[in-house]
Parts: sequence; C-alpha cells; structure tokens
Amino acid sequence: MKQLLKNLWSQRAQNVWLFAELVLVCFVACTQIDPIMVKLYYRSLPKGFDNDRLVVANIAFIKLYETMNGRDDNFRKESKHIKQKLLALDEVEQVNRAHDNMGVIGLKDVEKGVILPDYKEKFSYQGDTLLLNSIYYAAGEHFFETYGIQPVSGCSSAKELSVLTDGCIISRSLAEHLFGSAEAAIGKNIYELYLDVHYTIRAVVEDVHVSDSYDTWHIYRDCGGIDMSGVQNLIVIRLKPDVNVQRFIEEQNNNAPRYASEHFTIGSFTAYNDIATSKNLFSIPIQSYSFNLSVATAIFFLINLCLGVMGTFWMQTKRRTEESGIMRAFGATRGRIMGMFLAEGFVLTTLSMIITCILYLNYVKTGLGELCINPQLPQCQPDPTWVADKPLHFCILAGIVYVIICIVVSIGILIPAWNIVRTKPVEALREE
Repeated sequence: MKQLLKNLWSQRAQNVWLFAELVLVCFVACTQIDPIMVKLYYRSLPKGFDNDRLVVANIAFIKLYETMNGRDDNFRKESKHIKQKLLALDEVEQVNRAHDNMGVIGLKDVEKGVILPDYKEKFSYQGDTLLLNSIYYAAGEHFFETYGIQPVSGCSSAKELSVLTDGCIISRSLAEHLFGSAEAAIGKNIYELYLDVHYTIRAVVEDVHVSDSYDTWHIYRDCGGIDMSGVQNLIVIRLKPDVNVQRFIEEQNNNAPRYASEHFTIGSFTAYNDIATSKNLFSIPIQSYSFNLSVATAIFFLINLCLGVMGTFWMQTKRRTEESGIMRAFGATRGRIMGMFLAEGFVLTTLSMIITCILYLNYVKTGLGELCINPQLPQCQPDPTWVADKPLHFCILAGIVYVIICIVVSIGILIPAWNIVRTKPVEALREE
C-alpha cells in the first residue's frame, strides 16, 4: 500500500485530472441513475391486477369534425359499435372503453393554486386531510372486470363493482388505515374537499399500483360516461386465458380497417404491458414516451461519460510502457504489474466516490435531487420500501454507481496493461 500511494503521488499531475473526471462522472451517474432506479423498482412491484392478458386499442379519427357539435354523441355511438365488434371475437373475454379521465387524475389545490403531487385529490375523514389517487370509471363499461380488480368487501364480484353509480369504492390499504378493516369501511362516509361532496363507501377492492410510488390509497368513482374530453381515447381488451397476446395483436393490426365507422377507427393494437405509464397505468400510452425518453437520454450520456473515462485510463496506462519495462527488468511479474495498475485505479475510484457522496448529499439536501430525500407529505400513504429509507436508498445508489465505475476503470486499465506487460523489457526500454 505504501508503494501504491507513492506511485500515485509521483504521478499526481496526471492523477489530478483523472480524479476530477471520475468525480464528475460519478456525480452525473448518481443524478441520472437515482430516478430511473426508483421508477423501475416501483414498476416491478405487483400491479394488483392481471395485466398480462390486456391489450389496448387506440381509437383514431378518420373524419374530422367541422364543428364540435355532436362530436361526443357520435363518439359514444360509434365507439360502442367498435366495442361490440371486439367483444364478438372468440379470443376476447371483456372490453372496456376508456379515456384519460378514467384513470389517475389530479385537481388543483384551491388554497395554494398548485397541482398536487402524483395527481392526487384532497379528501377528509373525521377532520384528517388525506391525499388520494382518484380513479374514474364509467358504470356499465366493465371497468373492474376488464382490468381484473377484485372486490374484498361490499360486493361479491367485479361485475357488481362495474355497475355501481353512487358512492365510491376504496382500496384495501386505505380502508385498513381509516377503519381498521375492509368490512368496517362499508357504509362509512368520506368527504371530498374540492367538490364539497360526501361519498358513501360501497365497496373495498384489492390494492393496485397506478403511479411511480408506493401508493395504494385509491378511491374509485363513476365519471358518468364516455366522451371525447380525454386527450386519448382507448378500448382496453381482456383476452381469454391461453390466448397468445402477440399473435392476437398482429392479427388485429392487420384487420384494423374492418373496425372503422364513419368518424373513428382503431389506429393500432398494443400489449398493455408495453404501454404501462409512469403516472397512469390505466390509460394514455403516450405518457410512457416521456419515461422512455428520459431512460434513453440517461443511458446515452452515461455511456459517453463511461467511454470517456475508459479512454482516459486506457491512454494513461499505455503511457506507462517504459515503467512496465523497468519493473519487468527488475523481476516483477506480469500479474504484479497489472495488479498494481488496477489497484491504483481502484484507489482513485474509491476516493472519487467518497467525494461524490459528499457532493451528492449536499445536492439533494438543497432540494435539487430526485427521489433520494424528497420529503413525503404527512397526508400521503407512508412508503415502507427501501426508497423511503434514506440511508439504505443512498447506499444502494452509491453501490450501483461504484460498481459501474469500477468495471469501466478496470476495462480501461486491464486491456492496455495486458498488452504492455507482454512487451519484452528490451523493446519497452528501447527509447529510454
């Protein structure tokens, strides 16, 4: 170790730049990997419903309206006709017409004039304010049957849930938080602050995940019907067991023109798992574009930064050909020389990671960081996962970044080091 530190100090002019580059790359890697790591973890959690047999049909215009008059009426009629055609297919078990209001939505906080986080709405029970995800469905559209969300109490089947028009339905975790059990929640009232309305709880359903957080406090309400107010209008299809999803999609994409009506048609069929979004797992496949773009951008920059680090260590190692020749002339083995070069790289990487941790902790404490230390609102459901455990969260992030940088540095050192230690000492010292 003493010789190792002596070597690093003797080459301090070059190592300063290597160290600075490593700190920068580690810091950028932390900022990019942290949010992606957390979102991918949340997406890996069980959704709470059978989404493997779901397919989404995107409804598209084939004839634009000159005016807005009658647009919604025609959409209701024509989309219902398309739905019936789909329901008649042998592979289809159930169909649900949907739009982006039939999922997680958020209203403005009247007092503060801002959108609440994670598309939540304010509710109250016995004076306590709660921030809940509101999930809207249209009674009679087979919402719960199509998505496979099962009742816990209050109703005996998903079919009964899908026709409820009065009151509300809440998730199991919310019922247990407020009332102790799902059964005790039935018949109780919950108050919505924004609309100034009391809702009677008619049923309790199993928990589902509909956002990039550990959040299963949901309230379901009938939105009254389907119209064209949504950004994107969809038909969600549940296939029968043992039906090949990809084969069904390929066949139906080829047959899409046969579903055309006067103004609408199906633009495309897509597997539900391919369009599940970060903010709304029940609709709007276009929202997944934002997450995919952020992942692609982060990967692009990280690859370029890692290639830069690898290239820097590569060139730095190749410059040490003469040093390797001298060590070989004094009897050093190839393995010892490569081990020394690699150890120097690991020391620089470890020191740079320590500095990065200090910088990143201060970065997130200022509120600029992503998910590592964002405070959870007291009205929200507590998150029991490692994401909310700040020390554990930070250790996992730092460990992932450290391993990635160590691998990059190792590649940048070992390949050129292997080439130079194989060089004969006489050839290595030729220009000495």
